[in-house]
Amino acid sequence: MRHNFIGMVISTAMKKTVRVQVAKRVMNHHVQKEVVRHRVYMAHDSLEKCNVGDVVRIEHCRKISRHKNFAVAEVIKAAMTWTDPETGKVHL
Repeated sequence: MRHNFIGMVISTAMKKTVRVQVAKRVMNHHVQKEVVRHRVYMAHDSLEKCNVGDVVRIEHCRKISRHKNFAVAEVIKAAMTWTDPETGKVHL
């Protein structure tokens, strides 16, 4: 079975690569409180369809490069965007 994670795209600065932040809830037994831990994965995006703010599912695959072991399987929710009517520029 392959590892699947759901996370948010935080960077698309590289070609065919996105950085995805995955949140994980763990219990801090010292204070009996649930805390959120984050881990950042690099994932292969061959179609370059992801934008910053998208919620995506990443799937474990063969090693693509030194840091990339995951590929984007699907975009679950696209980021909210709006177009400025005066300039025509798209904002996130």
